[in-house]
Amino acid sequence: MSHLTELWNLVDHCEDCAKSSNGLQHILGGGQENNPKVMFVFINPTHRNITSAPEYKGSRFPFVGTKEVWKVFFNAGLFPIELMEQINRNEWNPKLIDSVLNFLNKSGFYFTDVSKCCNHNAELPSSEKIKKGEKTLLEEISIVRPKLIIAFGLIPTKVLTNKNIKLGTFLEEIRKGKDVVIQSKVIFGRKYPVIPCYFPVGRGNPGKAVEILKYIRIKYI
Repeated sequence: MSHLTELWNLVDHCEDCAKSSNGLQHILGGGQENNPKVMFVFINPTHRNITSAPEYKGSRFPFVGTKEVWKVFFNAGLFPIELMEQINRNEWNPKLIDSVLNFLNKSGFYFTDVSKCCNHNAELPSSEKIKKGEKTLLEEISIVRPKLIIAFGLIPTKVLTNKNIKLGTFLEEIRKGKDVVIQSKVIFGRKYPVIPCYFPVGRGNPGKAVEILKYIRIKYI
């Protein structure tokens, strides 16, 4: 597959979602689509993303309509104050959505999830959804071809590397100033550099996520 539009067409025709009474749109990837500096890979979207509403017609990418993840990126020096202030005031509208997407594009950032299927709750995706999402994600990576991938949480890290990483041990290595880049498994004939990170909200650890992202910003971006 050579284009994201083809991939998103397949995602939006997901038979499992069509059979369910879910009613939510899929959340796709967004940002710099051609060789970005960093691809940030999260786990799965929920109904809190306002672009999941079936009547929504614009761009769909992770964490639109929420503020917690953007606050983590702001605290790490990776998101501008003017956009953060609008998000804090809950001013999400088409203009702000486009402004955030433009920022990601100009910064060489790309946001996506392992699973594109949107849930009504914050439960982790089933093993079946992870397996299905992995196939899509690997296709997506082969099209986008990021220079570096940040995997938020154990699920994206395992999907991308086939390794079980202890994030506490990993963070200690960072604090010692060691090079913490690991290689992905082979994805359509090539490997990509990956850095695991704590999930920035919910079951994760925002403070430690900020610490790792600051390290990545200084050393790799």
